[in-house]
Amino acid sequence: MRKFRGLLLAMLASATFGFIPLFSIPLLKSGMELDSVCFYRFALASFFMWIICKVKGVSLKCSGKEILAMGLLSIFYAATSFFLTASYKYISSGTATTIHFFYPVVVALAMILLFGEKVSIWKIIAIVAGIAGVFFLSGGITGEKISLTGLILVLVTVITYPTYVVGVNQTPVVMRMNGMKQTFLVLFFSAIIFFVNVLVKGAHFSPLSTSYQWEYAIALAIIPTLVSDFALIYAIQMAGSTITAILGCMEPLVAVICGVIFFGETFTANSLAGMLLVFAAVFIIILCSRPRKQ
Repeated sequence: MRKFRGLLLAMLASATFGFIPLFSIPLLKSGMELDSVCFYRFALASFFMWIICKVKGVSLKCSGKEILAMGLLSIFYAATSFFLTASYKYISSGTATTIHFFYPVVVALAMILLFGEKVSIWKIIAIVAGIAGVFFLSGGITGEKISLTGLILVLVTVITYPTYVVGVNQTPVVMRMNGMKQTFLVLFFSAIIFFVNVLVKGAHFSPLSTSYQWEYAIALAIIPTLVSDFALIYAIQMAGSTITAILGCMEPLVAVICGVIFFGETFTANSLAGMLLVFAAVFIIILCSRPRKQ
C-alpha cells in the first residue's frame, strides 16, 4: 500500500509540473514581464510554504552554511524556471517541456566525457536516441522549423536543473536538512533572486492588477510548485527514486495535452517521434543507473 501511494504521488508530482505553461503563458500574454511572473510564482509559493512549516512546527532557523548552500543552489533552480518559461514565447510549451525532460541523458553524457564514467552500449543507445529525439522536436526530416532562440533557452535548463538536483543530493549540509525547510528556502531564495534581477535591470514589477492575474499567479504558485514539490519528496520516500523518475514522463505529456487543448499548439508526426525517442532515452538512462543487487 505504501508503494502504491508512492506511485500515485509520483504521478501527481510529474503531472502537476506539466501545468507550468497552463498558468504562466496566460500571465505572459496578459502583458506581465517574465521576471515578474517568476517572482510572483516563488514569492507566493514561499509564503504558503512558510504557513505550512509554521502549522507543522518545522523550524526555519538556518546556519550560515545552510544559507550559503541553498542560496547558491537556488540560482540554478531559479535559472531553470526563468529559461523554461522564457522558451514558451518562442516554441510550443509541449516541445519545450519534452526537451527539458531530456536532462538525464545530458547528465549521463557529461559523466562519461568529464568524469570517465564507464560506457555501456545501452548508454550509447540512450544518448543517440535522445539526440535524435531533440532533432525531431526541432523540425526533423520534414524541415519544420522552430525558433533557434527558444531551443537554446530550453537547452539551458538541461544544464541548470541537473546541476541543482546533483547539488541537493551531494551537498552534506543540504542532505541533512528537513525537506519542508529545504523547499521553503529554495522557493524563498528564488523569489529574492528574481526581485534583485528586476532591480538590477532597472525595470519595474508588473502589478497583479486583475482578479484574472491573481488567480493564475496563485494557481502557478500552488499547483506546479507547492503540490509538485511536496508530492515529489514523499514519492521518492515511498516508491523510490527510480520509479519516481520514470513516472516523470507525465510532465511533458501533460504539457503537450495542455498546449494542444488550451493554446492551439500543433502536434505533428515529428513531435510524436521526438517525444517517444526522448522518453526511451531517459528510461534507459534511469534503468541503467539503478543500483544492482549484490
